[in-house]
Amino acid sequence: MLSDFRAFAQSPLALVIIVLLVLGFALYGVGGIFTGSGTAVVVVDREQISQRELAQAFDREWQGVQEQNPEATREQALQAGLGDQVLQRLIVQAAFYAKARNMGLVTSDRALTTELRSYQAFHNPVTGNFEQSLYVSALNNARYAPAEFERSISEDITRTQLADTLTAGISVPPGMASTRYLVQQEQRRIRALILDASSAEPVDDPTDEQLQAYIDANPNQTDQLGLPVFTAPEYRSITLVRFRLEDFIADVDVAESVLRETYDYKVENGELGTPATRSFVRLIAPDEATANAIATRLQAGETAAAIATDFGLDAPLPQTDVQAYQVPDNALANAVFAMPEGEIAAVEGTFGWSAVKIDAAVDAVLPSFEEAMPALRDEAARAQATNDMYDAMAAFEQERSNGASLEDAAMHSGTPLEAFVPLDQYARTEDGAVDFARYQSLAPDILRIAFDQFAGFAIDLQQVNDTDWFTLRVDEIIPSHARELSEVREQATDIWRAAETDTQLQTRADEALAQIQAGDAMDIVALTTGGRIETSTLKRDETAGSFVANVVGQAFSMAPGEPALAARRGGGPHMILVVDEVLPADLAQAPLGAVEQKASEIGAEINDDILVSVQTALLAEYGIDGSSVDQRLRADALGENQTP
Repeated sequence: MLSDFRAFAQSPLALVIIVLLVLGFALYGVGGIFTGSGTAVVVVDREQISQRELAQAFDREWQGVQEQNPEATREQALQAGLGDQVLQRLIVQAAFYAKARNMGLVTSDRALTTELRSYQAFHNPVTGNFEQSLYVSALNNARYAPAEFERSISEDITRTQLADTLTAGISVPPGMASTRYLVQQEQRRIRALILDASSAEPVDDPTDEQLQAYIDANPNQTDQLGLPVFTAPEYRSITLVRFRLEDFIADVDVAESVLRETYDYKVENGELGTPATRSFVRLIAPDEATANAIATRLQAGETAAAIATDFGLDAPLPQTDVQAYQVPDNALANAVFAMPEGEIAAVEGTFGWSAVKIDAAVDAVLPSFEEAMPALRDEAARAQATNDMYDAMAAFEQERSNGASLEDAAMHSGTPLEAFVPLDQYARTEDGAVDFARYQSLAPDILRIAFDQFAGFAIDLQQVNDTDWFTLRVDEIIPSHARELSEVREQATDIWRAAETDTQLQTRADEALAQIQAGDAMDIVALTTGGRIETSTLKRDETAGSFVANVVGQAFSMAPGEPALAARRGGGPHMILVVDEVLPADLAQAPLGAVEQKASEIGAEINDDILVSVQTALLAEYGIDGSSVDQRLRADALGENQTP
């Protein structure tokens, strides 16, 4: 369901909101909410960003990160600055909303309703109509309360009004668009002499002295994952007690009689299946005769509004996709929901007569007991398992309150206990072995907390997600330390040999460049150096073979015929680069609409520049800088203040 919300980012409304954050801020999720309760992390004019709001915004952002990268940890996300990006986004949105509100801009209920009903996530996939039940369910899944979500969308619409005003009337000179087209379509014929490890001379095995000298000179050497090679991380052994709902569910057996009782109860209360809905127009009449007269004219094809005017009645009352409980008059509801689509009739309700025309009728769809049984069993099992788990937790905690250790409390309460050999923060053992199941089980939450504790003390029960809890004790801490040569000989040898090979190739590349600059042909130099030649004709944004993006970018900054060493990134090959020919683009050959598309791109960039400038001005106007943030509350909201 979250993917449906992310589809919102493609809507015209979202594009204006997103553009506010193009330079320097994260671009995810729906707009923030700035009027909640709680202590404010930041105050922007009269708009407050509370701890709760920052925590919820970060959790939603973090959930999206995990969906894209399940191996990422919360700690890595925080270290990468995700928490500050979310906070910055909220601050910018608060500043724009504060300015819009101070200017008297507001969002009408009609505009909000129209926007909410435009989201496909809230539409019945069969009927295509907006459904309140789907709306509430989708928001629950995304951890939004309806009032919170509606306030968020309302604020986004208000900000859009301000953004539209700021960027209205921008036009791009035709010459600017033509120039961009010519620059982007220009091609260059590129040639390169490439020297890589395949052409290098074999490197002898290093001595222990050479390896140790290399290790001493490169203590911070990392592997391809960015983890240290020559320095052992800190390791901790832990004793762990977990209460996981899935473990308790496995032990629950729900009787069929209970499921049948639950099924009957849900049917009686309308909690199963798809409820019946009606869309209808109603005209309130003073008596039965008038109601019948109105019904007759409706059947003749007259509009409800014209009939109401003729009879001097109140305006028609249209209802769209309502359920029976949403019709306040029970007698009227019973009559309306007994009528099929297209029927027109005079109806007597509890409070008088009405003429009703049914525009659309969707009857209830009720699953059979057999169809509903899997979901009923899962729901009943989860409820029973939840009770069982909390009973087990209470028994365990009672033992601990009596002074029992984790081991004794687990034994006397019948709770499983787990002991782990020393692990690093990525759940690797001292031999470097990676166990992805163990990583998924421990690293995201449990090890993060374990590495904040002192040794020898069991912590209070911690909630790890919506259902599960745990407690742990750190039994041993092995500090980070330099590894012995015997531990890293194989890795050190590979890294040393690669460094020696690279030095050898760098020398060859320097010599080859000097030969080509002196006038020697590149193909002759390739034979003497053991390299190979690659050629390609590329535009600025194209790549091919060894011509990666940074190499192509360098080629477009070079004069034709002047050789140069290509800049290396990520341990790529050594290259002597030459631009043989510049191939200009021809504006007369441009496809239909190509120049206009460039004008549109430039216009969007100008919009971005305007909004970013306004953003900077608003933050200055409201006095927002680093000192405006309550760092303690910020850290609490992001879960950075973990104490032993």
